[in-house]
Amino acid sequence: MAKAKMTDNKQARFHIQSGSLKHLKLLWNAKSSTRPTKSIVKESFFNTMGSEIVDSVFVEGFGGCGSMGLEALSLGASEAVFYEIDKEAYNILCHNLANAQNVAQKIGKTLNFFTFNADFFTQSFQSWTNSQKVILYLDPPFCIREGMQDIYERLFTLVRNLGRCGVRFIVFEHLSGYNVPKILGVYTQYKMRSFGKSTLTYYIAKD
Repeated sequence: MAKAKMTDNKQARFHIQSGSLKHLKLLWNAKSSTRPTKSIVKESFFNTMGSEIVDSVFVEGFGGCGSMGLEALSLGASEAVFYEIDKEAYNILCHNLANAQNVAQKIGKTLNFFTFNADFFTQSFQSWTNSQKVILYLDPPFCIREGMQDIYERLFTLVRNLGRCGVRFIVFEHLSGYNVPKILGVYTQYKMRSFGKSTLTYYIAKD
């Protein structure tokens, strides 16, 4: 496990909201291009998913500091998988995971997770797509950022190409007002919730 080198611009600004790791403080780099999911968005997501989180494999395609995956583990996910391309953000992610593991072990739990300092788009997903209950959470940089204009379309193509596999739910956190498709391959949109500039769009695998 890589250790993050903490500097003054990393601040414990937020925490795990519920579950066995409730109140665990997490670090993030306030000057980084990555950003943690807002508390109101996180709360809405986990309330919506409810018991689906329990025993699931929770995959964060854009892991950042790991707040969503760690919340999922806190609420009973069996495993979390994190992809983060930015090295500094990845180091902070590893720091948060190591800290969470220490806390979990003190209460007799062991967290199962895998981390990849890699571009989500370049990875082979066979290991977790073969699982029986996968929740894929995709929170890429907003498409209005420089160099990110096509990122949503690239993700839509990736999802269409997944086909039938263990991924039951896919949730996009994206810029509000963006016209996301109703159907992506075998996945169909069933819910959308907006929070100012951010929107969560939920897809479920069609039977």
